[in-house]
Amino acid sequence: MSSVPSLLRLWSVRRLDLTEFYTQTPSLITLLGHNGPLSLKVLPESVEQLAAVVFEAQDKDLTQSFLEKLGGDLTSCSLDWEVVLYLLQRSTQDIITVDLRKNKPSERNISDCIPFLSKVVFKRPSTSFMMSAIREVYRGRASDCVSGLCRSAGHAINLNTRELNTVDCAALCFTLQHSEPVKLNLLWTSIPPEEMENILPLLHKVSQLSVERRLLLRFLYHTSSQSQQGAASASELLRALQHRLDLSSSTVDLSDEEQGESEALLLSVEDCRAIFTVLGLSPHRETQLILRDCEVEDGGLDLLFPVMERLQLRPSKAQLLQLLSLVPVGSERGTVRRAEALCGALGGELDISETRLDHRACGSLALVLGHSEGLSELDLSHCQLTDQHLGLLLSHLHKAQVLDLSHNKITDALTDRMVQLAATDGSNRTVRLFGNCIKDTTPFENEKRFEIW
Repeated sequence: MSSVPSLLRLWSVRRLDLTEFYTQTPSLITLLGHNGPLSLKVLPESVEQLAAVVFEAQDKDLTQSFLEKLGGDLTSCSLDWEVVLYLLQRSTQDIITVDLRKNKPSERNISDCIPFLSKVVFKRPSTSFMMSAIREVYRGRASDCVSGLCRSAGHAINLNTRELNTVDCAALCFTLQHSEPVKLNLLWTSIPPEEMENILPLLHKVSQLSVERRLLLRFLYHTSSQSQQGAASASELLRALQHRLDLSSSTVDLSDEEQGESEALLLSVEDCRAIFTVLGLSPHRETQLILRDCEVEDGGLDLLFPVMERLQLRPSKAQLLQLLSLVPVGSERGTVRRAEALCGALGGELDISETRLDHRACGSLALVLGHSEGLSELDLSHCQLTDQHLGLLLSHLHKAQVLDLSHNKITDALTDRMVQLAATDGSNRTVRLFGNCIKDTTPFENEKRFEIW
């Protein structure tokens, strides 16, 4: 290492990687004195030792050289916060990056670093850090520090699993009022009911909102109950949610799952009315509604039909059967409109596999398929379909590119009609028939699209 400084004066070197071997601190100090542009990459323990020497020396030029040559990157090491604060105070141009998993600050440390937020980027900030930071900013009404706090945390406010009190919510609202658009993570977060009306008007400052399904319902209820600015609030809520209403168990906390609270969420008629109202207020036409792992009353699902054309619906198989049963209404026109709306909301895939279909369900499914422009896949496997059931559907099954009729009770009686179906000018590329009661497979052998054995 003793010859490296001399070589650097002779050669034009912009980056020196010393992570493959241990370098003594005096040698690294010598490299800090190199006048040319030089980026250093050293072992974490070497960074820690260098930082300690720089802190002890309290030399302005040495400190600046240390930050410049490391690019302000302190993410690899663990430092005393006294050292971190010293570097923040002395930094003139370099942004300092600190990993908060390796450098956990105390409440006092957080308070001390607030004035220097424009000079730092925090990697992996904990929810407790973010809560403490926004409370500290709010306590001092330091609106000029909000943008620095949000930028230092990657324009994200992560408060998941926190139980917020009134002061916490006031601090959050203060932060949102003075921030640029930020991502707000409130997954499994507890918020006092009376604070919802204070947060809702600030959603225009939220670029992406993450919530679990029970808190989502509360947001929907509060938005639907607003007599004034209802349309604007609904639009802002759906935009912040990325036009995705996820009421499935994918947003259930692991601790809830261990306690058995991840069972199906029961959606009442009032719950669905809140969803219907918010969707009706918003002009956006493609909101994804995920209802898997929910139990929904028939009356609740019935409320969704007027806004079905605005939805990309992701129901469970049980809900899909409920929806099919609700398609027929008193008038033919109404039935057709419902069939068209449901078909459009379900998109290009329809999976009712492993669900017993009776004559009524097959009749409703035929109505929906009759108004479909085509499906990429229709999965009717393991549905206990008989020849009579299939007879109700056959005239529409050519619309599916992949048709799965495997593991049902279909017999040879419908062989001619199925072969004729494949010969029509339809979309079928694959028709799965294995696992049925078909004895003679010869008629299917000349059609490669049939999968049967």
